[in-house]
Amino acid sequence: MIDLILNKKTPGKIDVIELDATIRETEEYTNEVTEFPIESGFTITDHVIHKPERVTIEGFITNTPVPNSITSVPILITGQGNRVKTALEKLLELAGFDSSGVNGSIAKAFIPTPHIVSVTMGLRVYNDMIIESISIPRDNSTGETLRFTVALKRVIIVKTDFVKIENTSELNGKAPNAVKQGSETSNKGSQTAEKVSPDDNKTKLFKIEELVGQVVWGIKQL
Repeated sequence: MIDLILNKKTPGKIDVIELDATIRETEEYTNEVTEFPIESGFTITDHVIHKPERVTIEGFITNTPVPNSITSVPILITGQGNRVKTALEKLLELAGFDSSGVNGSIAKAFIPTPHIVSVTMGLRVYNDMIIESISIPRDNSTGETLRFTVALKRVIIVKTDFVKIENTSELNGKAPNAVKQGSETSNKGSQTAEKVSPDDNKTKLFKIEELVGQVVWGIKQL
């Protein structure tokens, strides 16, 4: 049996799948730092972006697990058939892949979708993780075992607030807290149109020509 890493008393766990042994664990923490110079006095955190954590766990599952020091019996993975195939089927379902044909299962009537899972590792527990990839090597020495490597990445979950808006059609088009804009105008009664004199209809050019003609006529009279 492969020894558990970090002298752990319990093996690693991916969602409901408890591993018989954890062969290797990798935890990745990355900061994206700006490439531009940072002036002194500015907050450094404004120029650093925390990237979501990534973890990789290499696990081992057999059909004849060895009981650990905590439980007297090995953890059983729910499902039909042998333990190895049941674990593979569950891994594929958690990652959002079609698991039909594994362990005698049939095609799902719905489109598989990735699940948000938690991962128990040697140093800490990671929540809100999505499986990015699953690698399952097989050779002539594999036998009735399932050795796999699973890479996971944390997803950032945010809460969206919703504001209830009343149906304006039931309020005759007026919102309950609407602010009236502009000032009210008083009713000044009916207004009569003023008569426009012919002089007002003359263009400026016509008025200038008329004025020039008057000046010329005055000169001739002299």
